[in-house]
Amino acid sequence: MRRFVSAYGWLMVAALLLGGCDEEQRIVNETEPAGDEAIAIAWSYVTAHNWQEPAIDAGGSAEVQRVVVDDSYELLDDAYAGTEALAVSFASNPNSVVGVPTILVAPESNTVVGYLPGE
Repeated sequence: MRRFVSAYGWLMVAALLLGGCDEEQRIVNETEPAGDEAIAIAWSYVTAHNWQEPAIDAGGSAEVQRVVVDDSYELLDDAYAGTEALAVSFASNPNSVVGVPTILVAPESNTVVGYLPGE
């Protein structure tokens, strides 16, 4: 019985360790907002400008990716042209005429630096 409990205990520890190594976990340094934080920053900007109407599931449908800012974005500060930013995009209702703009969040300051109008 002791052997069974001991083996079962080691199996549980191994299962917990392997379960904690999910490939979808975000590894973020201390100065960069995590994906969830960037989504929250972008969503508050969207709602402040009343652009949330065509969105599906608010932040639940959001995607975050690292992009280099180019001239296709409407920048709030031209100093960010050519730098890297986090682009947060939200899924839009397919029956909507316009989409939710993609919001650019500066990783170092956690602020919105621009957007790409939704189409």
